[in-house]
Amino acid sequence: MGDAVEARATVAVEADIAGRPAAPLRVGTPRFTRAGLANAASNVCLAVLFGAALLPGIHRYVNSVADIIWATGAALMCLLSLVRVPPRTVAVNIRAISATAGMMLVPTLIAPSVPAVGVLYKAGVALEMIGLLLTQVARVYLGRRFGLLPANRGVVSTGPFALMRHPIYSGWLLLTIGYTMIYPSWRNVLVILGTLPFMVWRIGQEEALLREDAGYRSYLERVRYRLLPYIL
Repeated sequence: MGDAVEARATVAVEADIAGRPAAPLRVGTPRFTRAGLANAASNVCLAVLFGAALLPGIHRYVNSVADIIWATGAALMCLLSLVRVPPRTVAVNIRAISATAGMMLVPTLIAPSVPAVGVLYKAGVALEMIGLLLTQVARVYLGRRFGLLPANRGVVSTGPFALMRHPIYSGWLLLTIGYTMIYPSWRNVLVILGTLPFMVWRIGQEEALLREDAGYRSYLERVRYRLLPYIL
């Protein structure tokens, strides 16, 4: 206490001698906080989760344009996970964890098979590229508000979000359908069908949480469609 008073007095005397008003003494704030460290740890864990899903099969994703597009999308999700902002509110319960786990784990079962040829292959590559582009443009507008569990990290209503409420999910769906067109197999079809219920479940939970925000309720009135404009 005495040292602080003495420091302020010294600043005042020096300012008086210089003929200028004394500036308030700034008290330093800690460089790291417990909340900040916890958010950083969760970001690293999420990046590791994406990496763990991608790396074991990375040798499968270097054989064609379709494979490279698929791997690029997964790698970008891994990197963007490292710079997320902390949420205002987040749902941490068995329902949220189950829906998110299903969305994360089921798609890891998708795998290359005997590739298609001709028009089907070209259409699949085109759909993959559209899906990847939509996903990454949406992430640019989303910025650092990327999350895993249903959470409120702020309302985004510009770019692709002005047309649909969940453009990242839409892009992923187009990307995955395109991949399945390139590598048609019952396994890949079942992966898509198995992922959709978890996606719809998570969307419902996320929107229920966000409806507590007046800004999001206003956004719902302007943007009616979840995944595809004028359709769904």
